[in-house]
Amino acid sequence: MYVDLSGKGGSVSGNTADQYINHHPAPDYILGFSARFEYKKFDLSASTRAEFGNYVYNQVAASASYDQMYQIGYWKNFPTYLNNTQFVKRQYTSDYFVSNASFFKLDNLSAGYRFDNFINKMNARISFTVQNVLTVTKYKGIDPEVPGGIDNNFYPRPRTFMLGISLSY
Repeated sequence: MYVDLSGKGGSVSGNTADQYINHHPAPDYILGFSARFEYKKFDLSASTRAEFGNYVYNQVAASASYDQMYQIGYWKNFPTYLNNTQFVKRQYTSDYFVSNASFFKLDNLSAGYRFDNFINKMNARISFTVQNVLTVTKYKGIDPEVPGGIDNNFYPRPRTFMLGISLSY
């Protein structure tokens, strides 16, 4: 878990001479794509984006340890990471919790249908839109896209559904 990078021996845990920069939170590549298709009275649009080469420190997982249970005297909701690590003490200074957070997101998907001359030369369009449709990533935390590269109780982005009706002359 800890490595004597300075070569001086002694206590490695918490020794600033053994600290180093592991990875960076900024992505190497940022991509985006949006498209809109129309066929007769139907339309479909989508917007996607991706980031590659960014890393996130999962502080939620790093703070999961068995000593917390002993301090408060009862079990609370622990992340499932604790089942894997079995850490007795919290490991905030370890790079064990730094993970590749590259991702692909389908942010918006919208489908609609247009009605011409609906009522007295009035046109209408009905649409259905979904936001935060899909996230593809190997990152095990809450969200691979966190500000500053530290995943610390970040509130997850909600998935929203909207039905819209618009009228025009």
